[in-house]
Amino acid sequence: MNVTIHNRTPYLNDFYFRTLCMLYFPGEKFREGAEEAGENAASFLLEERADGFFCCTELNAGGRTAKGSFSTAGYRPYVEMTNSDLAALALGKAYLEAGRKLFGFSLPWGYLLGLRPVKRAKYYLDRGYSAETVEKLFVEDYGVQPQKATLAVETAQTEIEMLRDTLPTDCALYLSIPFCPTKCAYCSFVSCTTPRLLGLLPAYLERLKRDITDTCRVIREQGMRLTSVYVGGGTPSILTEVQLRDLLGHLQTCMPADHLREFSFEAGRPDTITPEKLHILKESGVRRISVNPQTTDEEVLRRIGRQHSMEAFFSVADAAMKEGFDVVNADLIAGLPGDTLATFEKSLADVMAIGFENITIHTLSVKKAAPLRFSEDGVYDPAGALARECVEYAWRTLKENGWLPYYLYRQKNIVGNAENVGYAKAGKENLYNVLMMEEYSTVFACGAGAITKLVSPDRNEICRIAFPKYPYEYLDASDGIREPEIRSFFASLHEQKG
Repeated sequence: MNVTIHNRTPYLNDFYFRTLCMLYFPGEKFREGAEEAGENAASFLLEERADGFFCCTELNAGGRTAKGSFSTAGYRPYVEMTNSDLAALALGKAYLEAGRKLFGFSLPWGYLLGLRPVKRAKYYLDRGYSAETVEKLFVEDYGVQPQKATLAVETAQTEIEMLRDTLPTDCALYLSIPFCPTKCAYCSFVSCTTPRLLGLLPAYLERLKRDITDTCRVIREQGMRLTSVYVGGGTPSILTEVQLRDLLGHLQTCMPADHLREFSFEAGRPDTITPEKLHILKESGVRRISVNPQTTDEEVLRRIGRQHSMEAFFSVADAAMKEGFDVVNADLIAGLPGDTLATFEKSLADVMAIGFENITIHTLSVKKAAPLRFSEDGVYDPAGALARECVEYAWRTLKENGWLPYYLYRQKNIVGNAENVGYAKAGKENLYNVLMMEEYSTVFACGAGAITKLVSPDRNEICRIAFPKYPYEYLDASDGIREPEIRSFFASLHEQKG
């Protein structure tokens, strides 16, 4: 895609312009220079004038052209905005106008970029703006569709209640098990599936236990309160019963559990879960698990490479309910190849009927490294009418039946420019998801690909410490949890406070 940028302001960089382009042109690679015949293209002019910011844009696709323009002169946003905000507003509104003319549809989240639109809504609610004002801000200033604005505000309100008792010294712990029996067609996670790589598991678990020991020691030394533990993947339930008992037993002996509010285990795929594993999880202190069908349609399951049958899912879900966990979560994905509104509606009805009190509705996000990226024609779909219809149906249906949204995030190249939303009955939300998504408290992490996020008490500083991406790199690394960096971060906070 050819992009021409004339940015005559110091407030936005070229990366921002290109990221905005991807809302209507997902999956594109960008270049500059002379435009080639038939090439998708975008051109921008953004300048600061005496009376505000002005932007005009021109988009080209499929031999057609559309233009849009906007000026902030005389414009009164619903909240106080910086010059950077106003420059983004002028650019965003001009781009949305051109895109709507060229493609014939509006973007559900307007020109908002990034993973965390709810964080923006929460920011203004925390500062005393009413829910009505924040919704108007999203609709009128950001170009967000009304249903999404309501969703963002509802989610932010739930998060505010969930975080009300969170202290600056609270923290969470994430453990990464990046191994799976097979790779799903839509997945691009670093997850080992071959026999050779699965053979790393015993050594991986030994290294992971050492890092758990060191991390829990640091938590104690820093006087922090561990409130949430989350074991994710990959597919953590790929561990054998012996491995599972050993890992969780080690964790129990190490972690400071006096303030623990939740202990979550992403059991995930039904074909890796057994009644004995469920029993081990329960007796090891796990309170919340997930059993993720993604769909209850057999044909769709086959197309995405899932290895379980629906009978297996229903059997595992029933066993998980009977084991007596505090919460059992199910994930569904909207926009999967071969899915229809009718099959999605049935999938949602199935998981609601089983009794899941926590249901996460994902929208398919097309990853460059995922097999699906190369096997499905037209999988990049910014219009995504079906996916949008499915997620809006889920929002209405779950709300009407007592599930409320409590966390939300978006992804690059998500079908229909939609979103992923966690819904829960009151009291059945997952705190870890909110802490991680809103970057509200420190989250320590152990394992390949895991990222520790150290968050200052005022939440103005975040330090990210990443483990090596691949398990074999993780095993070769010699610097452990990088305690010097962790200690330096907290020492600097103590100095500032002093």
